[in-house]
Amino acid sequence: MSNWKKKKGNIGRNKQRRYNRRTGRVENFNARHHAQATSPAKVQTDNGGHRTPEEARHEARKHHSARGFVPEARVRTFRHCTCEGTEMALKNQRLLELLEKEPRGFDPVSGVANVLVITRRFRGIHARHMKHFVAFLREQNIRYR
Repeated sequence: MSNWKKKKGNIGRNKQRRYNRRTGRVENFNARHHAQATSPAKVQTDNGGHRTPEEARHEARKHHSARGFVPEARVRTFRHCTCEGTEMALKNQRLLELLEKEPRGFDPVSGVANVLVITRRFRGIHARHMKHFVAFLREQNIRYR
């Protein structure tokens, strides 16, 4: 017969423990705050070791202990579509097939859900083709919202 009242050590006594996704283990909560903070690495610059205030602020932000490493964000550039001729016609047909699989909007006049809804997600994914796709929908007299 086993003794189920037996104490199992100090693992669960008066300690908060949480699952850490990074390490894959159950660890003491707040244990990461007790570790010694490492100083940010010194950066060599072209102007004789002096940093501009913006560079200093950026380095401080990158190595701040509360945020961890913050990667530099690239500036997003929007590239317009370069489709022409049959390539554009095929792309419009593919986009129409994808849009027909999406949920439809309700038309109050006819009482039927027959209006294609271009959602924000769809518009974001296919943003570079939206100019000629909307023109295609108008040309085909397809109702959309």
